[in-house]
Amino acid sequence: SRSARQQSTGRSSLFDAKELRAMAAQGQVHNEELKRAQEYLAKNRVLELFNDLCASVSFHKPEDVRAFLIQELAMRENEGAEHGFFDDSEINAVFGLADLMQTGIISDAQAKMALLSLANSQKQKAHIEAMTFPEEIDSNMFRDMAKEALKVL
Repeated sequence: SRSARQQSTGRSSLFDAKELRAMAAQGQVHNEELKRAQEYLAKNRVLELFNDLCASVSFHKPEDVRAFLIQELAMRENEGAEHGFFDDSEINAVFGLADLMQTGIISDAQAKMALLSLANSQKQKAHIEAMTFPEEIDSNMFRDMAKEALKVL
């Protein structure tokens, strides 16, 4: 017991210095392992992939989720960064939402907001924030800009 230990050693602490150093080293090892794991996940963009897959499942609501995920992963393997979450019709729909007056032209600010709504990762958002936009953007230009921005993983 703690009181017996205190009486026999004359110390008031539960652990001696050697035990504390060993415990600190174990904590340090754990922190280093956690840091390496986080770096690995970031380097390989694992969390972004899972976020994208979850968003895709939520959007499409497949009957067989496992088969759908296998298909999605196969498309990413075959198409790489070219595979996007949104197809042309969905990008056109977002453009249509930004083009409230149905003029076929949106402003740079509207385009930026619309592209940010499509972004699925912090890297995509940062890429869009750094993009330069012309004052007026038509649907074809917007679609090209969206495809370029969404390539960024």
